[in-house]
Amino acid sequence: MRKVFVLLMAGMLFTACNISTEDYAKQQAKAYTEKNCPTPIRGNMRTDSLVYDEDTRTMHYYYSLYGTLDNPDSLNGRGDGMRERMLQALKNAGSMEQFKKADMNFTYTYHSSSNPDTVLFEVTFRPSEYNK
Repeated sequence: MRKVFVLLMAGMLFTACNISTEDYAKQQAKAYTEKNCPTPIRGNMRTDSLVYDEDTRTMHYYYSLYGTLDNPDSLNGRGDGMRERMLQALKNAGSMEQFKKADMNFTYTYHSSSNPDTVLFEVTFRPSEYNK
């Protein structure tokens, strides 16, 4: 009887501690942003934040571009190649495996550092793209 009680309590404890993938995504995004953001500027780019949007089930990365990249023309002609490289990086990202298995979306938004309201580049990847 004692074994049954211990197993029952262990099962209840495990169930009580289990959180949804969405809640985990929200916690991870918040923790990453609080610990790391804004990151130092590297290669004329800085990570500003990571946010999980529950309504769209999207992990949303926000970046600022500096120097020669901080200009609407800097990414002209690079967009398609850049998008494909980003998609390949997402496909290969082992750290995102749990979120990819949960069929979440991933959005990357690049803002101008001199005019933060200006979006210089934005891309969203859906499960139909990264699971190919």
